[in-house]
Amino acid sequence: MGSVGVIISSLLIQQFGLLIADPICSIFIAVMIFISVMPLLRDTAAILVQRIPVELEHCLSEGLTKVRLLEGVLGYRDQHFWRHSSDSVAGTLHVRVSSDASEQKIIQQVTAIFKEFGVTNFTVQVEKEEFFQHMSGLSATFDRMLEMTHQIQAIPSQDDLYDIKAV
Repeated sequence: MGSVGVIISSLLIQQFGLLIADPICSIFIAVMIFISVMPLLRDTAAILVQRIPVELEHCLSEGLTKVRLLEGVLGYRDQHFWRHSSDSVAGTLHVRVSSDASEQKIIQQVTAIFKEFGVTNFTVQVEKEEFFQHMSGLSATFDRMLEMTHQIQAIPSQDDLYDIKAV
């Protein structure tokens, strides 16, 4: 493409003396290169920002619905899917399950659901109900922490217990 532009601009300069033909052809070639690179830049940017592949958005939503309907699954959180390369989609998911559910069975079922939709690299983290209750108990709010701090400060120190005053 560039060679054709150079040949055309040199013919216009030689035959008609149009010196402006060279910069115009250079700008035209630069614009054509830029236009041809745009799809590559768009695909690369989508991979770098780990965006959900557009063609899989509906399928992934359907897959999450199927996960929620599995026996023993109480819910899910922190779902993240992204294009790892031009032909590979990766994903992670935290699945909250009941205490009597089989972790390995849930992992196999969830992985199979997303492999159907083309997710090739997939990680499932299974969280038993007890773990979720434990973790939610650890996340005390700021107001609760402040209240506990005041309660601790209200407890008399050891020095105050042995403070004897002479009468």
